[in-house]
Amino acid sequence: MSSTEKPALIGPGPLAGLGAFTIWGTFGLYFKLVGFAEPVEILAHRIIWSAVLTLVLVFLLGKRKQLWTLISSSKTIGLLFLSSLLVAGNWVIYIWAINSGNALEASLGYYIMPLVMLILGRVFFGEKLNRIQMLSVAICAIGVLNLLVFYGQLPWIALSLSTLFAFYGVIRKFVPADPIAGLFVECALLTPASLIYMFWLQSHGGSAFGNTGIGNDALLIGLGICTTIPLVLFAFAARNMKFSALGLMQYLNPTLQFIIAVAVFGEAFTKAHMVTYALVWIGLGVFTWDNLRTARQIRSKS
Repeated sequence: MSSTEKPALIGPGPLAGLGAFTIWGTFGLYFKLVGFAEPVEILAHRIIWSAVLTLVLVFLLGKRKQLWTLISSSKTIGLLFLSSLLVAGNWVIYIWAINSGNALEASLGYYIMPLVMLILGRVFFGEKLNRIQMLSVAICAIGVLNLLVFYGQLPWIALSLSTLFAFYGVIRKFVPADPIAGLFVECALLTPASLIYMFWLQSHGGSAFGNTGIGNDALLIGLGICTTIPLVLFAFAARNMKFSALGLMQYLNPTLQFIIAVAVFGEAFTKAHMVTYALVWIGLGVFTWDNLRTARQIRSKS
């Protein structure tokens, strides 16, 4: 598709985007299934099997050149090691949140993440915030503080998830890596520590893998598939649809998380949550409206 063509509203690109965000939004269901294992063991399996699968994809999709470009630079390796730590921290907190009855707060984290990225864009890249964007950030901040007033503590799960992933995005912006090759390097860097942990856990009789049945082993191995497939779909969507539309589509992820947390996991949705989510949704609405308005202005001038 040439840069001058307009992507179809319904086509391979949008369908891939919907697939990616739907998988991410329902990932909590899978983490419930593997809840027989401890969060760190789940994380280790996610890292190990994702490394295996992404390596296979690197060869199948002809991305060996991109991979060599990444691993031939010590600076790039250092940045990807830092990004791997950030995404691993995001993963383990999310896994723990799902299996400790905090899926609702986790969804809040992914709602506010675009606004955290907006702030980091200002700090690290000098991207200016207009008044409408500052208003949207302020509204969401009031929503977060609302939970502090009602419960006496900040929603640390939501703030940790959004902040870790936003900083991950900052690091990856410095390393314009192919998504699949980049994920392989990140997982490969963490695989030795993951394997050491798995061997240690097995030697102390605490490992779920190999001790709880073939079905459970298959679920743990499947973490690699569930991690890699949405990334491939997202990368395809980013190349084959309007980026503004892809940005709007991302809210499908926390919306599905929110619905599953309340309707499936039965987590309490209190008045305090109602006020916070209402403010966050309003803030995101203002932010989205400003993005659409700006995009229309740019198109009208071109």
